[in-house]
Amino acid sequence: MSITLAPATPYKNRANWLKSGTGVTATSASDVARQAGLDWSVSLHPMTAHYLIPGGGQPLAIPVRNKQAVIKTTPFGKVDNIGVVGNRYQVFQNGEIFSALDTLIDSGEARYAAAGEYDGGAKVWMLLELPTEITVANDPHAAFILAKTSHDGSSSVIIKPIIERLWCHNQINKIFRRNNQFTYTLKHTSNSKLQVSEISHILKLSYQNIEAYTDIANHLLQQEVDREHAVNYFKKVFPLPATIEDKPLSLLSQGEKAQLTRANTARHTAMHIYSASQTQENIRGTQFGLWQAVVEYADHGKADKGTLSGVRAMSGGSDNLKLRALELLTN
Repeated sequence: MSITLAPATPYKNRANWLKSGTGVTATSASDVARQAGLDWSVSLHPMTAHYLIPGGGQPLAIPVRNKQAVIKTTPFGKVDNIGVVGNRYQVFQNGEIFSALDTLIDSGEARYAAAGEYDGGAKVWMLLELPTEITVANDPHAAFILAKTSHDGSSSVIIKPIIERLWCHNQINKIFRRNNQFTYTLKHTSNSKLQVSEISHILKLSYQNIEAYTDIANHLLQQEVDREHAVNYFKKVFPLPATIEDKPLSLLSQGEKAQLTRANTARHTAMHIYSASQTQENIRGTQFGLWQAVVEYADHGKADKGTLSGVRAMSGGSDNLKLRALELLTN
């Protein structure tokens, strides 16, 4: 089984991104913001606490020191509070946060593919597709750069590579526990600004991530497994304490029964993906197939389908599960 780089294909409606955002055709971050409905602004405002005096009387307006409210204002004048931050926090508008990435568009090294928001606009993201694909066992993958940040102080500006298996839209956000080597971060402070000179470094990180992924995939594809191996693997991915796993059902408490049901549901769903899904036909019987079954379960197999699953995949909410599943095969 070989792995090669293949020519890029036009951007398609990839499920995870479009469940939680909007596909775009714009060639600048500011136009992407408009196309994706991110053309609203954020601003900082002093905060006060309304203190009710015991026994009655007019409430007191007490200034809240060292805190500011982040207010979102839409083009139609609707306002909403989307967060509370400290006094050193610097707001960035959605278009300007990622505008330095326009360099990659102008040079033909990437194209904007999608953008969106979640948590009421507290978190925003833009996605760039690289003009290359990875082919694993004749199965095309796409490579992306994801740029995201928050307006509520919960996250820096984060720019990192993403790989997606196109056949099933499985999304690989992280392949190492310490993934800082492939991730660029920028804090929201008054002197922070993404420099155009740093963009080439971000692009280099993305291609290094592709190389690391293909090395891992090549190794896993060469490791054959049987059904017993697969059953035991999914038990390790979705573990249970021995006090629940080995105890008769009649002796379990209600809480323990709920844990057992959740674990068994996850195990059975992942095993069904691995043994019966068409997405596994070219990789079934390998450790790579086992891992991709867990990735597919994490992105598509849970109960909260639709927008929530899209946000979970895009935001990295299932990264630890996918990473643990990989480490069980590679450590």
